[in-house]
Amino acid sequence: MQISDAHITDALTLDAGSVRLTRDGYLVAVATIARTGVQTYRAAELGLADRDADAPVRVYRPADEVFAPEAMASLAHRPMTIDHPTEPVTAANWKRHAVGATGGEVTRDGDTIRVPLTLMDAAAIADVQAGKRELSVGYSCELLVADGVTPEGEAYDAVQRSIRGNHVAVCQAARGGPRLRIGDGDAARATIERLQGRVAALEAQLRDAAPTPAQLQAMAEARAQLVADAARVAEGAIDAAGRSDAELRRAAVATRLGDAAAAMSDAAVEGAFAALLASTRVTDAARAVIAAGTLAAGDARRALAEARAARADRFSKAHRGAVEAA
Repeated sequence: MQISDAHITDALTLDAGSVRLTRDGYLVAVATIARTGVQTYRAAELGLADRDADAPVRVYRPADEVFAPEAMASLAHRPMTIDHPTEPVTAANWKRHAVGATGGEVTRDGDTIRVPLTLMDAAAIADVQAGKRELSVGYSCELLVADGVTPEGEAYDAVQRSIRGNHVAVCQAARGGPRLRIGDGDAARATIERLQGRVAALEAQLRDAAPTPAQLQAMAEARAQLVADAARVAEGAIDAAGRSDAELRRAAVATRLGDAAAAMSDAAVEGAFAALLASTRVTDAARAVIAAGTLAAGDARRALAEARAARADRFSKAHRGAVEAA
């Protein structure tokens, strides 16, 4: 059996994150207003007089019908109403029923259709703010009454064809379920939960990355040693405040090599720093021998000269190797 131009209502919901009030007090949103699949109607709603008025009828809305260009276009610039009027909305009765309108950008989103909408009536807006947020589409279609099974394996009793929108009603409970809403707390809660999950993950990463007390002690000792070594290379006090380890080495080397240090890579600076530091230790060793009095003055001068020569040779080779490695 086929019923042409059956007038049917369907229902969905407003999305929480999209709802806002304009400067003039209008409520604007982007809403999900239609979906594919099987929905249950009362026989009386479908105009089926061959069965009990309250008998449930499972009606299948195929994707190729719901997303047909003509069907989607028919949902643009439709009147918004509070609950369903007892008649289709037309130019003749629009003033009695309309409280706003849908926009023109009708888009598919998975198995649903989304459309912008505006409510302009203060009482209608107050109803939405008080919790009346589900949406029900009033439309006409050709209804083919015939048993079948959807590709997903769900049984049905009738199929809709040639779906054409007439109006979109704000109602208390939508046939399509709470997915079809103007904006309740579900989307907001989901967003908050996602953000809380991200915060927890970041906190865990920070805990994992935080150094242990032993590691902090080792880092402090290594920094103190580097500051002391930099002072030895610079042959005097050097300001370490605000400088990274690499910057501190470069500053120390610059006191000995001048402007040449500025053109050196970090690896070359590190090599030069090591060579200069080693040379200071050779000189210190010679000084210690002299201070101990184990050498005659002539021998001490000779030992010092040899130490300096060794230092110069070591420095020249270490510096060249560091530059080549860089």
